Amino acid sequence: MIADEIISAGFNCFLTTIIKVEELLQEKKLEPSNTTIHTRTAHPGQVYRILKKLEDKGYRVYNNPETTKLTSQKYLSCIQMEKYDLPCAITIKIKKSEAMKKVEELIPQWGKVIVKPLTSKGQGEYAFCFRQDNLSELGNINTIPADEVICQKYVDYTRLSRIIVIEFKALAGAVFFDEPGNGWKCSVCLNPNIKLYRNPLKELLNLAEKSARVFNGEIFFIDIFSTPKGFVLNEINTACSLILHQKISGVNIAKFIAQRLIELGSK
Repeated sequence: MIADEIISAGFNCFLTTIIKVEELLQEKKLEPSNTTIHTRTAHPGQVYRILKKLEDKGYRVYNNPETTKLTSQKYLSCIQMEKYDLPCAITIKIKKSEAMKKVEELIPQWGKVIVKPLTSKGQGEYAFCFRQDNLSELGNINTIPADEVICQKYVDYTRLSRIIVIEFKALAGAVFFDEPGNGWKCSVCLNPNIKLYRNPLKELLNLAEKSARVFNGEIFFIDIFSTPKGFVLNEINTACSLILHQKISGVNIAKFIAQRLIELGSK
């Protein structure tokens, strides 16, 4: 969708996987002086290393590799949030082998404890919520495909909103939300039941824009909890499918992103 908008504006645009990006650059003879790279995937390991290598060669990469690393590793994200006084859940990193014991210690203090991987996996498949009455399910932690996990204090929320921020400016006409039903999970990414948040509160947009500045990225999909005590950051993402969001809002989000990438590439 973004590529189509860039091409329709009269520019060349190529799609590839992160593994094959260097191969594509060589094949198409794309030089740092005339090439902008926009990553639609994120990981603090391999993706970061590839993007950093390309940036060091002079390619313009958006979002920049350091931002991609920060946002794709949940514990690093929380450290960044706390450093700049952004409201977020209390979060600790721990070895998976020690997590079950730690959850039992935390429940009397926190009431509910979320355990999940450091990086997103399986659209929330490996995120678990533990309470005093479901400690028999602690063994689920062992299914998480990682050696380290994070434990978070559960945020008692009423709504999860997604705000799209481009060049540090929220798209007020394209804010979406989901609300928890009988369970505790919500999704504002690939969820066909998301709703358009009409006339979003200015405080919500301000928090999203402040978060974008703190994480220093050009294009963000920022998820924020609404709670009785105010707003709390959930996650900061650098990409998501736009099909549902554009259909629900009627806003051509891809065009906004494409225009910004064209502007950045013209600098």
